[in-house]
Amino acid sequence: MTWRYIAARALTGEILDWDLPLNRDELTWGLSRSGSLRGTIKPDVGQLRAGDGRLLLEEWGTMLYAEADQQIRWAGIVVSSGFEGAQWRIEAAGVSAYPHGIPYLGEWRPVTVDPAAAIRHVWDHLQTFANGDLGVQVVGDTPVRIGTTQEPYQLSWWDATDCGREIEQLAREAPLEWVEEAAWSSPGSTAVTHTLRLGYPRLGRRRSDLAFVQGDNVTGVVPVLRSGDDYANEVVGLGAGEGRKMVFSRLPVIDGRLRRVAVRSDKSVTAASRMDALCRDDLTARQGLPEIAEIEVDDHPNAVLGSWAPGDDILVQATVPWLGDVSIWSRVIGWSLTGEHRARVALMRSDRFVYGGSA
Repeated sequence: MTWRYIAARALTGEILDWDLPLNRDELTWGLSRSGSLRGTIKPDVGQLRAGDGRLLLEEWGTMLYAEADQQIRWAGIVVSSGFEGAQWRIEAAGVSAYPHGIPYLGEWRPVTVDPAAAIRHVWDHLQTFANGDLGVQVVGDTPVRIGTTQEPYQLSWWDATDCGREIEQLAREAPLEWVEEAAWSSPGSTAVTHTLRLGYPRLGRRRSDLAFVQGDNVTGVVPVLRSGDDYANEVVGLGAGEGRKMVFSRLPVIDGRLRRVAVRSDKSVTAASRMDALCRDDLTARQGLPEIAEIEVDDHPNAVLGSWAPGDDILVQATVPWLGDVSIWSRVIGWSLTGEHRARVALMRSDRFVYGGSA
């Protein structure tokens, strides 16, 4: 796969350089987090001027696209640059990094609103400003509703709510996941579409067609021995309401170990079924099961580089020193292209993601 890196003006989309001489260090995609691109370029390129007289590479002014096989695989905004010895080092972050640090300056008080619609509203608000329109489209809905007539969901300019943090909070409450996507708007076009794709309660799918196997395509494994500090075999959930009217859930499991209890408190939960689902998730995550947190993989027929996506579940077969041979279904929560034929994949056990219930 042949890659090229394209520089464009962030606000206008004007292409500034069709083949930026970038020596890539790492290109990263994430699940419910911004991707990143790090690399170096020739020092003189960093000082070049574009046709509009401004620097070719500007923090928060230049967009970078990573293209392979005439498809945009990644898009992000230059957020930092500077010399490191004789090298000009640059770093770009995916478009989902943009809302962080920007206050909400409107007024909005909806009742029974979808958290996905609230995320769309925050992005729409950001992009009403002339110098804030990245053309990001937020796609996806959930059956969850937040805000009541007694306690509407509220965003107000006098609270100066951080837009990025609010989007993250809404995603946690739903719960929903999201990924960044970018593509040429049409064949032969120089315009790029940016999409924030939401998935409820999750994105990705079980990939029986792919496998990560040590000795075949897996070259390095980072195992995790989970700490007893986080262990619990009972979870108590406390939701909306006060006193005896509070939404309450208790999920114990008898597993031959001493009783350890974790408390989950979330006033946004108004239904017992929803609290049960959240407590099940928490209970599963606290069982202290062995986990493979990260692997290094080579391009291989088992799983061609980039054939997976953040959120996919893939069977990992490896040898862990203190456990021996293990086979663990794991979710891809992020991955980085670290070489032309090698990637680093961040994983979490699939059974730590137990979804269910309704709001």
